[in-house]
Amino acid sequence: MTSETPTQYSSSKLHVFEQEGGWHWGITIPRAGGSGFKVIAYSETTFTHETEAWRDGDRALGDLREGSLAVLTS
Repeated sequence: MTSETPTQYSSSKLHVFEQEGGWHWGITIPRAGGSGFKVIAYSETTFTHETEAWRDGDRALGDLREGSLAVLTS
């Protein structure tokens, strides 16, 4: 993971979903070619309640936009 410029992620979007008995979040950005989205960050924690995942995901999205969250690259 590496840090990138915050303006690069102004169009990032938070997704919350249920998987394997718990709640998770992921943050995506549109792909450069205009076809689909790229996951740039995700929760490693499994949350018991959906609201917990939204709260933590919102915090991560804010950190990303401020430039203080490491993101996936490749």
